[in-house]
Amino acid sequence: MTSEEEEGPGVATSTTVSSPSAATISRVTTAIGRGSRNGASSSPLCSSNASVLVVPYPELVPVVFFCLKQTTCPRSLCIRMSVSTWFERVSMMVILLNCVTLGMYQPCENIDCSSDRCQILQAFDAFIYIFFALEMVIKMVALGIFGRRCYLGDTWNRLDFFIVMAGMVEYSLDLQNINFTAIRTVRVLRPLKAINRVPSMRILVNLLLDTLPMLGNVLLLCFFVFFIFGIIGVQLWAGLLRNRCYPEENFTRNNGLSLPRPYYMADEDDERPFICSLPVDNGIMSCLDVPARREGGRACCLDKEDVLYRHVAGLCVNWNQYYTRCHTGSTNPHKGAINFDNIAYAWIVIFQVITLEGWVEIMYYVMDAHSFYNFIYFILLIIVGSFFMINLCLVVIATQFSETKQREHQLMQEQRAQCSSSSTLASEPGDCYEELFQLVCHFLRKAKRQTIAFFYTLRGKPRGFRGVGRGRGGGEVRERKANGRGGRPPCAHHNKPDSNSPAEPMALAATSATDRCPQSASTLALRDGVGNVRSMTSNEAEGATMEETDREDEKSGSRKNDKKGHKSTMSHGGCSLKTGCKQLWHKIRMKLWGIVESKYFNRGIMIAILINTISMGIEHHEQPDELTNVLEICNIVFTSMFSLEMILKLTAFGSFSYLRNPYNVFDGVIVIISVCEIVGQSDGGLSVLRTFRLLRVLKLVRFMPALRRQLVVLMKTMDNVATFCMLLMLFIFIFSILGMHIFGCKFSLKTDTGDTVPDRKNFDSLLWAIVTVFQILTQEDWNAVLYNGMAATSPLAALYFVALMTFGNYVLFNLLVAILVEGFQAEVRYRFTALNTQNALPELLRTGGPATGQPPVQTHEPGRRSGSGTGGSTTGGSVTGSGFGVDHRDCNGKASGPHTHLIADTFLNRNLLFSDVWLSFNTLFLPLARFRLLCQSIIAHKLFDYVVLVFIFLNCITVALERPRILQGSLERLFLTISNYIFTAIFVAEMTVKVVSMGLYLGERAYLRSSWNILDGFLVFVSLIDIVVSMAGGAKILGVLRVLRLLRTLRPLRVISRAPGLKLVVETLITSLKPIGNIVLICCAFFIIFGILGVQLFKGKFYYCVGFDVKNITNKSDCLAANYRWVHHKYNFDNLGQALMSLFVLASKDGWVNIMYHGLDAVGIDQQPVTNNNPWMLLYFISFLLIVSFFVLNMFVGVVVENFHKCRQHQEVEEARRREEKRQRRMEKKRRSKSTEGSEAQKLPYYASYGSTRLAIHTLCTSHYLDLVITFIICINVITMSLEHYSQPQSLETALKYCNYFFTSTFVIEASLKLVAFGFRRFFKDRWNQLDLAIVLLSVMGITLEEIEINASLPINPTIIRIMRVLRIARVLKLLKMATGMRALLDTVVQALPQVGNLGLLFMLLFFIYAALGVELFGELVCNADYPCEGMSRHATFENFGMAFLTLFQVSTGDNWNGIMKDTLRECPPGRPGGDYGCHAGLQFISPMYFVSFVLTAQFVLINVVVAVLMKHLDDSNKEAQEDAEMDAEIELELAQGGLCCMMGGIGAIAGATGSAAAGMGMGPSAPGVITAGSVGGLSATMMAPLRDGAGGGASVHEGHAHHRCRLYSPAQVGKTAERRAPAAV
Repeated sequence: MTSEEEEGPGVATSTTVSSPSAATISRVTTAIGRGSRNGASSSPLCSSNASVLVVPYPELVPVVFFCLKQTTCPRSLCIRMSVSTWFERVSMMVILLNCVTLGMYQPCENIDCSSDRCQILQAFDAFIYIFFALEMVIKMVALGIFGRRCYLGDTWNRLDFFIVMAGMVEYSLDLQNINFTAIRTVRVLRPLKAINRVPSMRILVNLLLDTLPMLGNVLLLCFFVFFIFGIIGVQLWAGLLRNRCYPEENFTRNNGLSLPRPYYMADEDDERPFICSLPVDNGIMSCLDVPARREGGRACCLDKEDVLYRHVAGLCVNWNQYYTRCHTGSTNPHKGAINFDNIAYAWIVIFQVITLEGWVEIMYYVMDAHSFYNFIYFILLIIVGSFFMINLCLVVIATQFSETKQREHQLMQEQRAQCSSSSTLASEPGDCYEELFQLVCHFLRKAKRQTIAFFYTLRGKPRGFRGVGRGRGGGEVRERKANGRGGRPPCAHHNKPDSNSPAEPMALAATSATDRCPQSASTLALRDGVGNVRSMTSNEAEGATMEETDREDEKSGSRKNDKKGHKSTMSHGGCSLKTGCKQLWHKIRMKLWGIVESKYFNRGIMIAILINTISMGIEHHEQPDELTNVLEICNIVFTSMFSLEMILKLTAFGSFSYLRNPYNVFDGVIVIISVCEIVGQSDGGLSVLRTFRLLRVLKLVRFMPALRRQLVVLMKTMDNVATFCMLLMLFIFIFSILGMHIFGCKFSLKTDTGDTVPDRKNFDSLLWAIVTVFQILTQEDWNAVLYNGMAATSPLAALYFVALMTFGNYVLFNLLVAILVEGFQAEVRYRFTALNTQNALPELLRTGGPATGQPPVQTHEPGRRSGSGTGGSTTGGSVTGSGFGVDHRDCNGKASGPHTHLIADTFLNRNLLFSDVWLSFNTLFLPLARFRLLCQSIIAHKLFDYVVLVFIFLNCITVALERPRILQGSLERLFLTISNYIFTAIFVAEMTVKVVSMGLYLGERAYLRSSWNILDGFLVFVSLIDIVVSMAGGAKILGVLRVLRLLRTLRPLRVISRAPGLKLVVETLITSLKPIGNIVLICCAFFIIFGILGVQLFKGKFYYCVGFDVKNITNKSDCLAANYRWVHHKYNFDNLGQALMSLFVLASKDGWVNIMYHGLDAVGIDQQPVTNNNPWMLLYFISFLLIVSFFVLNMFVGVVVENFHKCRQHQEVEEARRREEKRQRRMEKKRRSKSTEGSEAQKLPYYASYGSTRLAIHTLCTSHYLDLVITFIICINVITMSLEHYSQPQSLETALKYCNYFFTSTFVIEASLKLVAFGFRRFFKDRWNQLDLAIVLLSVMGITLEEIEINASLPINPTIIRIMRVLRIARVLKLLKMATGMRALLDTVVQALPQVGNLGLLFMLLFFIYAALGVELFGELVCNADYPCEGMSRHATFENFGMAFLTLFQVSTGDNWNGIMKDTLRECPPGRPGGDYGCHAGLQFISPMYFVSFVLTAQFVLINVVVAVLMKHLDDSNKEAQEDAEMDAEIELELAQGGLCCMMGGIGAIAGATGSAAAGMGMGPSAPGVITAGSVGGLSATMMAPLRDGAGGGASVHEGHAHHRCRLYSPAQVGKTAERRAPAAV
């Protein structure tokens, strides 16, 4: 740039004086934001004429507001301010202050703002608003207003501008005395300004914004589902939920007495109404089912005529028998919130069903009022909405997150180089604790050297004294000495072992590179050679073998050092006695080091931790004093043991090496806290530090390498998760403040005594608003808050809750899952690269020899596995042999070592031996041999498996018919018993045939060699025992018979081995059991920690008094004195078992709120609870939910997805080849179609013979505008359909009727025109045309039937007309023709359907077995007024198989499953037989196992496999779309180069004439002489294929044969594959 402008030399000086640094400019850029890079500025207010002016800030616009240049006084000041870091800091402080003032708002007091507190807050608010306005003005002056690089060019600045403008409107309205609440609530957006100030948060939000286009398609799909299901709901059930039971119209009462209520109410406030079915509908409930009235715990039995005797002996009149007329009333359930009266309310209901909270209740209402079969609607809605759409949302976010992270990773590398980035995107695998530690050590050593130098300077000694030299040589010596490695010191005591253990020397050279975090870890590892191999592999949690190898290396290295030290001592004699002491001390340390590093010491510590955990876990309520004393002594013993361990390690390693390992730091902190606790306890009073003891449980992780890997992944994602937590807190805070403004002080509740108290879920203060918002985010009881909000304000309040759920649950929490999944996948990618480098390293050392004179780094012992349990690295043995270090593993990472071949050989020999034995037997027993051959031919028959499957299905039906209440001796019982005998005989016969043909155990293909056969055999054996026991008199041994009958329900498991797809799913799940087991172990550690903590906090405090009036009761003795009952809550913390059960309910997020309330109300042991007695206990419950429910349990998704992908990696080569073939075929097909188009272009088109009219119609039908018009018409039609509502005026009904006529006629005309234009054959070829015709026919039929009904010419069932109206919704499907993005998503779902179908089969099997078990276990449980239930009801029971199935579906969605489990845990009442009550003592143990195992399998594992499948297919469909685009481009290129191809054809013809050239090109003798353009393309493609595969042919041969079990859902056709590969291999 030259300075030739009007400012002359002044510009040059300003450039030199105030020219900003690179950092300053980058800050300005940050202030400008991303928007500064899009498009050009066109505004006169912000002209950027850079060619005219030389400016100090080239990033900024030279002139703004027509006159302000960058050097003009006010603007230069503004620029300097906006660039200053202090400006940002002050701005951030003001935002934080604003958060504080917003949080201090009290909705119950600040109604008219008369208090001093409110006035002060208002003054603060005004100050904050002025600051934000000033900040905006300064930035506008500095940057300009409109344009590319100006203030409003950035999204975040636009947000700031909007907030300031809204504030301006609010203050101007205040001056007019108009209080407009909606404008006031905009204030709550001010904390969003913080996002732009925190870089990592801004990046995370930008990531979310990147996912919006894809999420838009998911949202469209949601609208689609909402419209379809909403319109169906309104058509079928409008007004039905208002049905109530009224007395007859001519009902008269004697003596002027009135009925207690106008219609029958089940409870006081009609919270759960009794909805009856009208005579025209066939719902479940009628008014005859109204229960008898109860007073004082007794049923009333008098009629209205006997009303005079009602005071006699506690008798009462049963008024309920007079409510006999079902009639539509005025109120809907749940304060009017739940109904299908119009589309808006229907949407609220659908949203609630999709969130899976309280959906069962709505389904029961609809079933009561309309029909039992309505459950199909709800189950379909849940499968489509919850299982597919919500998971699709997660999949889209996770896929996009992964892509964006990888894309931006390169951009972050520069910042990473300075190690100064706190970015979420920069989390590379690298042990930064190690690096920080190195840095601290470096500074400490530097300080030490400087102190020594300073000391010598003071004493007047020369500076180079004792190796502290200035020259290069001195520096090297100094470094070596600092490392503890130095050359030969003048005296032995100069080799100081206490600064650093000789066992683990540190390379100081590495610390100079600490500004490159991840890289320096590896340089450090290679530089150290001997001691620090561990840090190289610390990124992957290495296996036990690796550690042992390291230890041996370290020992050998340290011994060498020791010997060196010893020799030097001998050679330099004459030192003082100190030398001997030093030597002795050194030897002692070496011995200690050997002890501490030995495996026996570590095992001892591990056992001590386990015993300590058990001793902490056996603490319980009402434990004897002796146990308390023993536990205290145990604690002191264990604390002293761990203290001793710490002292030994400190002595052996030295402080530096001890602190170098983060696990040691963790141990040390726990030991110090434990010692402080014991000291503090002696003064009396229980110490809070006691809880830190529990962290000892986590010490176990050190001894489990596979577990450590999962924890390493957890730690790697910590920076991202920390940012996510900040974002979550901001989100919760904003919605809490908004909730306080909208719902503050409006939620009230009437108690039994008639008082009005605030509901526990309220927005009356910041604390409770945050708790309520958090509760809504966990989806627990959020519907109750929704009902209160809608009743207290207006139905529009639903928007607040829907926004909160959508952004919070389906976007933010899915982002957390995406972070974890990406963490796992990144870690897998990293492990693969590490694997390659590790394989290359030994090869390098073997060929090149040791480079530095040190012994080679031997990372593996031959033949021993050194993986991390889930396939960490290769086996050492596989490095030799072939040149590649690739070994064959299955999904669990099991390697096939040399010993497996040995075993195979021995088996082979043994089989040969036994076949010889069989041959000799065959000669002896010829008939037996024939029988065996017959059995083999039976098994080999193709129908054999099908016949067995048919019998299994028939057996399943009889298992489903079983229930406990079938009378002994009845026909049904007889039928079931006989059928059981028959099926047992059939399965015994099948087993016999198999055993005879295969052999029982001996031989490779023997019956018991297959795990599936073992399962079959076990089930047959159980059935036989069952028959024997029942024949021997089952009444005597009822318990055994019951167990056998329960085992009978497992028979459907046989289906698995006969269905190949299902078998593959199950085998995949079994392979992922190990990694899932690791997550379960981590969960268990957290569960035990929180469980023991819960026992210490709440044991004995979850009791309460049950009675008529418990207001004045304060403790247990008061309660018993008043003859009330003192009972405990079902979920409590009295001992570790109960605590774990309660925590599992908390973790499943169903019913956790009630447990939290019990914890907050707890006062003390044997004390009556007081509402919100201890709000601090919120920390316990919310931290558990955040750590375990949201963080650890979401790792399930990560593990399942990772394992799924890992299993598929073995198919990658195969798939790549298949994809390439498919690509070639499609290319060929497209080419052909293009060429046929070309040839057809020469022919006449099919419409050439049309007349002018038909041609005009054809042109219209093929026009794009027709599609647009039809789409517009369908949209209007959908809107008109959704306008229908309950009790609509006649005029609207008529208008809608005519609209329907118009739309139908439009569609009829469209279909007719297309028929004319294309002709019959061409018309029906297109699927969309078929759909159009079906819609037209349905519409015409619907109109015809309606007209017939109106004219009453024929009697028609109104239900048929209703169904025809519902079918009109099919018109919406026509919209899919235009919505391509949505169609792509649907294609993904459709592609995933076969695999999801297999999963569905597995679900069905799981449900079947658990339903049959449930009927056996809980079939006799009673729910009535005497034995009230919390979860089970007349709808949710285990009475028969069908109801049990539906109940289990409810449990799998997590809706009130804890209530159902609570009902099954009921204790048998004393002095009553259990039979009529349906309880068994054994259920206390069986029931939790039954429900926990079912919930774990259904909610955590299987649903996540659906996510994995969808994820894989979304990836695949993205790849395919990309390939299609490339293919089209390729073909276009080919067509464009048609002339060139012809030329090549000529060349080919010449080459063909010679013949030998053709053979050389691999075309074979049958090749034609002339090569056409198309064949050249094909030839080039075949020649390109191996290049595209990347020489993968050889690898595929090695890869393919060992992994049959990993071929997910697509059984590998090994034979065909081998045939295909044979030529490639040759």
